[in-house]
Amino acid sequence: MKKSLIFLIHGILVFFVLSACQGSASDEGNAEVTYLTVTADGGNEKLVGKTFVFKVKDNLTNDVTSQSLIYINNQMISGNTFTPTEKGSYTVRAEYRDLPINPISVKAVVSSGISFKHRILYEDFTGTWCGYCTIALARHDNLAHQTEDFVFIGIHGPAGTTDPWSNDTGTEMETLKNVTEWPAMFINRNTVWPYDSNYTDMSLPLGQLSAFSKIGIKMKTSGSGNTFTTEASVLFTEDFTHLKIAAFLVEDGLVHHQKNYISSLYGGSSYIYNYVHHNVLRSKLTSSVTGENIPNTQTATSSEYIRAFQYTVPAGYNADKLKIIIMITDSNGTVLNVREEKINTNNTYEFL
Repeated sequence: MKKSLIFLIHGILVFFVLSACQGSASDEGNAEVTYLTVTADGGNEKLVGKTFVFKVKDNLTNDVTSQSLIYINNQMISGNTFTPTEKGSYTVRAEYRDLPINPISVKAVVSSGISFKHRILYEDFTGTWCGYCTIALARHDNLAHQTEDFVFIGIHGPAGTTDPWSNDTGTEMETLKNVTEWPAMFINRNTVWPYDSNYTDMSLPLGQLSAFSKIGIKMKTSGSGNTFTTEASVLFTEDFTHLKIAAFLVEDGLVHHQKNYISSLYGGSSYIYNYVHHNVLRSKLTSSVTGENIPNTQTATSSEYIRAFQYTVPAGYNADKLKIIIMITDSNGTVLNVREEKINTNNTYEFL
């Protein structure tokens, strides 16, 4: 269940009205094993010759991989790994104690020419006041156990709540995605990760992870005092048109008490004291949260686009925990590739 936040402003008084939203059936508090999930570590798409590693869990998050039989296209495999030798899609299912399971599909692909590592973007609209937002936080933790190839942004708010990190950029993001319920979760900006009680099934975000990208991103930072310049370079190894670049400043490792209504998470306590929040959105660096246009003349094969962002770190921010997030989106606003880096660190293109 989620909470909708409705603001009624009268004079100088602000009242908050919370109303429950009907959701799907929940297994919260149910100690009975009723179904299985199977996931592929590191994503559902890999290059031919690369190995998929599968995990099988029950709805209580118990890992039953070693006790399960795993089938690829209805052929049982030995153990829980599979290395495709031909390109194509493969159906994966598992058997354990006759429990129901939804099969997943994995894909083996072939890359031609130069390619780069691909990452997905996970945006979480959250709040320290929001007791149901711990579902989204737990999803972050479980996704991190499955793959390192994602970038997370915690968008705190909305304005007027007790969350200490709400800001104008977060409000602009809420308007962009028409967020009226918390938590709200998106993968690559345009794929909704629906709210429900399941915080262990990572098939939706992993299904968005590709084996490679034809867009590479690198960053280098220089600074003097509390003013920094980050130069973002984007290299294209395929022809593109109508792309945008969006850039954000986030701060990792911020600590605050987190409200919790989910009895199966974090010990079931109503507050998680001193919870460490990840990549909290601080500010946009592009003129709009949707990004800025990249000239088509600079998105052709072998072209490199360079954009510098200068910013001053406000007092109270921990510069050692600040990161720049750079994303490239298509004409529909879908993220094609994304990368993060600490502001005092330079990196290089991640060629495959």
